[in-house]
Amino acid sequence: MGNRRPLTIAEKERIYMGKLQGLSLSELATEVGCSVHCARKWWRKGRNQGLEGLRAPRKARGPTGTLSQFAPRVAEEALALKRGHPGWGADRVLVQLRRNEEFNDLHLPGPSRLAYFFKERCPECVAPRKPRKAQPQRPPISTAVHEIWQLDNQEGIRLANGEIATICNIRDPFGAAMIASCAFSVKTKRHWRKLEWTEVRGVLRAAFAEWHTLPDAVMTDNELALAGSPNDSFPGKLTLWLAGLGIRHLFIRPGCPTDQPQIERNHRSLNGFALNEESLRDLMHLQQALDRERNTYNHDFPCQASDCASQPPIVAHPELLRPRRPYQVDQELALFDIQRVYDHLAKFTFERRPNTSAQVSLGDKLYSIGQKLVREREVQMVRVRVDAGQKEWIFEQEDGEELVRRPVKGFDTYTLTGLDPAELQPLEPIQLTLPFFIA
Repeated sequence: MGNRRPLTIAEKERIYMGKLQGLSLSELATEVGCSVHCARKWWRKGRNQGLEGLRAPRKARGPTGTLSQFAPRVAEEALALKRGHPGWGADRVLVQLRRNEEFNDLHLPGPSRLAYFFKERCPECVAPRKPRKAQPQRPPISTAVHEIWQLDNQEGIRLANGEIATICNIRDPFGAAMIASCAFSVKTKRHWRKLEWTEVRGVLRAAFAEWHTLPDAVMTDNELALAGSPNDSFPGKLTLWLAGLGIRHLFIRPGCPTDQPQIERNHRSLNGFALNEESLRDLMHLQQALDRERNTYNHDFPCQASDCASQPPIVAHPELLRPRRPYQVDQELALFDIQRVYDHLAKFTFERRPNTSAQVSLGDKLYSIGQKLVREREVQMVRVRVDAGQKEWIFEQEDGEELVRRPVKGFDTYTLTGLDPAELQPLEPIQLTLPFFIA
């Protein structure tokens, strides 16, 4: 019945009169050939307005459109303002409308309705909407001790002897333990410097040795020494060293320090415990205070973090003293697998523009493609990926055609670990050694 012609006045009257005579709406709908809903509509109209209401001509539909409920001159003026000032948004046009005394007594549209009106009536004056960038995923949350360690640096700590210190802190968020705290002198002639990746590697290595374990992952922010260049997706050497040990390097979302709130709170706690006039005399006294207070916190402090319930972290989580993945410094080369590094690099494809000498840079190393080849193929941009099995860089044109291969430089075991098998000596942890047992 959806395509049926409109009911005639006689049919409407039949529904009304039939209902008064005791017939049901279902019977009347069948008789005139309409739906029950339609019959009910005209019965109610006849009941409320009588036969005159059924015979009244249908009212014309009012004006339609986004601003149809407002005075026509409001829409005309808004459109004129937008066309005269294409750079004005809905809010700016609305300000101008409110300044017009002619509209003081009129109801004006809101900015969202006005913006929609402009898209309908003058789309050429509306700036195209830029697609919103996909937000990076929140990093995973630790579900066990030594699963994810959070690492962050406290910078700009001024000491009484004129030195400036940076403290590299590591925390286990699940076990609430202070894993490591190491102070570095970073003063330069002009100001102070950031930590080098090798210094952070040293702190992590000492933490591995102290707790006799490798974590599954290490989470950091996106600093240059930790993540590599912010303008290039090429992984930093710290990431590759961790990959060689089978450790994932996780990063917080840019500008979201709350992705690792435990290490941020760790800074505040350690400041309150360890930073005082005595400890800030020089770097040696600062490191002694950090070691002492970290040891006290882990073994004796009634911690409220995680699920410690006013117990020291090691009491609440004795599994902190059990290795998740056993580690000793003199066994690092045996644990380090360079193939994992190449497997990690194989996840990436890099785009590079050859310089005037037909060279491209990868991980601070230059590779020549060959000027003759670049000239003959008219190469403007190359895609680069690694052959993990052959340990070679594959340089391709944008259409995927292979140009040349070059051996990978600068990613050998010695470069990433700093350890030479011929000269390897067991290293002492730089932190206080915790009691160690295996249940």
